[in-house]
Amino acid sequence: MIKIKDIGNFESLPQILSDVIAENISALENHLAKGWNINEEINISTYINISPLAIALIMGCFQSVKWLVEKGVKLNDRDNPAFLIAARYCDEPILRYLVSHGAKVNGVNRVGADAFEAAYYGKKYENFTIIDELGHTVKQYGGNVLRTAVADGNYQVIDFLIKNGADINYSKADMVYSMQSTPLCVAARQTDLAMCQYLVEHGADVTLTEKDGMRPYSIALEKGDTEMAAYFKSLEPAEFHQIQNKLDELKPYKLPKSLVAFLQGNQLHFELKDCAFKSIDFFSLVDTIPMKIGRQSLLRLSQSTGDFTHIYIVWNPKTKQVASYDMEHEELRDIGKFEDFIKEMPMYMNNILN
Repeated sequence: MIKIKDIGNFESLPQILSDVIAENISALENHLAKGWNINEEINISTYINISPLAIALIMGCFQSVKWLVEKGVKLNDRDNPAFLIAARYCDEPILRYLVSHGAKVNGVNRVGADAFEAAYYGKKYENFTIIDELGHTVKQYGGNVLRTAVADGNYQVIDFLIKNGADINYSKADMVYSMQSTPLCVAARQTDLAMCQYLVEHGADVTLTEKDGMRPYSIALEKGDTEMAAYFKSLEPAEFHQIQNKLDELKPYKLPKSLVAFLQGNQLHFELKDCAFKSIDFFSLVDTIPMKIGRQSLLRLSQSTGDFTHIYIVWNPKTKQVASYDMEHEELRDIGKFEDFIKEMPMYMNNILN
């Protein structure tokens, strides 16, 4: 049985790859003389193809790496750059060697990960310093892996990245964080108060919002974490929580007086009998969330909608109706007038799913 690190276990490998791992240079020379394409991936299982350079890097076979480089192997493959593979699996000498022979440090692989992410997922944290030194700097590129480390609670990596200038308020969207979450928003969503406090102490901005308008305080409310909500509220500008400021902010939304009065009342939680949602909680007026969906302005009214966390109840100022917004499918559907909705809430909520 042959174990290829985290790729898998294999009964056998094609002879060329076995020779790469064994660093049998004379055998590699013979393969090359017979017309072997050193850049071509080789099939090792039903779903896995791997290049000779990749397997040499994964297995740390420096002599094979050197031989392949000397023979002109492609180092900067668009989908799987050599430097990223090395960042995940190799030590400093191979990283330096690759760069000295033309490997680019700023590439990304087929899933958009960069060198810091590659090193992170390979748990090669010691490579961060050399990656930074070689020109893929923490200050410019460390934000994404910082956000990932926050999600994992990895203080060792977080501390290194912050000390070396990573953007603590990084919020670029990717496949995981499509809502443009900051590291602080990620920590708030995990209801990790200690992490939130740590990030704030190191400069995280509590007022920055996600794409849907949610900020750490709003997230804490959504999660029902009153301690965390109180913490963020104590750090926010006072005007964020003053009713007159909120009323001024909401003038363009043209809320009916009945809705304004409702949101200032004490009854904002409802058990929904014979309804798939089971319950619904509304934000108080001052905590409602202005949202932008494309060019459409909406006001998020619901704090939670049972187990359907991707569905929000919103106010649609364009139609002057209560509406539902499905974050997962990006669908906005008008429900009806607020007065009708509040009287027959279970029926209207069930209609959202139907």
